Amino acid sequence: MKIGVVGAGVSGLRVAQLLEEQGHEVSVFEARDRIGGRVYTTDLGKGAEYEAGGEWLDADHHRCRALVEQYCGELESADQEPALAFYNGEMRDTADLWPEAAEDEERFELSARALARQLELPVWKNVEFAKYDSLNLDSFLRQNCQSEQGQWWLRANLRSDEGDDIERIGLLGWLGGYVHYINRENLNRGESEMSAFRVPGGFSGLLAKMRDSLRGQVFLGCPLQKVVQDADGVELQFADSAERFDRVVLTLPPPCAERVVFEPALPVARRCALEACGMSRAIKIVWRFSQAWWRDRGFCGRLHCDGPLHQLWEGTRGTEPILTAYICGDRAVEWTRLGDPVSAGLYEIAQMFPEAPAFFVHGEIHDWINDPYSLGAFSHHAPGFALDHAGNIGTAEGRIHFAGEHTATWVGFIEGALESAERVAAEIGH
Repeated sequence: MKIGVVGAGVSGLRVAQLLEEQGHEVSVFEARDRIGGRVYTTDLGKGAEYEAGGEWLDADHHRCRALVEQYCGELESADQEPALAFYNGEMRDTADLWPEAAEDEERFELSARALARQLELPVWKNVEFAKYDSLNLDSFLRQNCQSEQGQWWLRANLRSDEGDDIERIGLLGWLGGYVHYINRENLNRGESEMSAFRVPGGFSGLLAKMRDSLRGQVFLGCPLQKVVQDADGVELQFADSAERFDRVVLTLPPPCAERVVFEPALPVARRCALEACGMSRAIKIVWRFSQAWWRDRGFCGRLHCDGPLHQLWEGTRGTEPILTAYICGDRAVEWTRLGDPVSAGLYEIAQMFPEAPAFFVHGEIHDWINDPYSLGAFSHHAPGFALDHAGNIGTAEGRIHFAGEHTATWVGFIEGALESAERVAAEIGH
């Protein structure tokens, strides 16, 4: 069959590979002038490289690990310790947290595991747990955390994981994702397994090798405008061209899919699912320094703080030291409106580490909230989404198939993008 894939991110390139392996003729169309979507290794020149989008692999992301090892060799282990927590004016090593916070963290993890063990995947099958779908993650945190330090510490970590304020995260949807974690050895968020690896040479290098493995062509600068389906096939209409296929695969993030005209119109349940799917509000700010002053301080660059920057880590992918800040939720929206968020962020770093400005060279902001071809960093299940909508967002509509991390059980992860590609390839078959 002749198949068109819209989106040259992780899910689009992977499904194109799998469909070609099945013997299909595949063409890929990408709105941006580059491949990768929300995965993008940026090169500022002179050895200053970093990941502007997706960056980390967990130890149990087996699809990702296999793909990286196939194309790039051995994975690069993450530097996770020593890391710091800065709260209420006090700096602590994360290996020596406030005792109250450590107790709250263990209690929270044990409760989450106990509930997740009762669930099955996909999450929309758990109708007997409807009460959890009406709640948010913040309510679960408050129920299981007794100390001020514990509430802050868990909130900081969960907000980072979800890419948004946890009041916006549905409890049942979150527990559905947590099903993947219940067999991890460590409590305390399984730090040895979470964010355990990065791609040697950067994610863009991996995706370039995936693109080069394709027989079909990848067309850039092709924003999709309209999809017309009839009994014989599907026509994809772009600004300056149109092409007809036997089947198509759409990997667009939900807010972007909402902007596409479908003829005939998508069913109401599908349109409601696209509209209700949460997109995490997250941005990255990076600073290039002439010297990795945080190493001189004796820590790896990882920091959670109660200030505006939320989270820091070393983002160096080349030879020049890079520090990355990750800001999520309402705070991220506020920072996108600042005149100079790079300078504002450097000022905040200097409040904790006065020596930092002396080594500053250059900075960048990557605003995934307002990026026109993503409109959010990654997806999450808002309250009510798991049972009302999750079962409708990934199902095929005739000859139109839907992929992307928002359609997977590994919601919000690159692993989920690969999972969705495998599902769609199986739907289409030989």
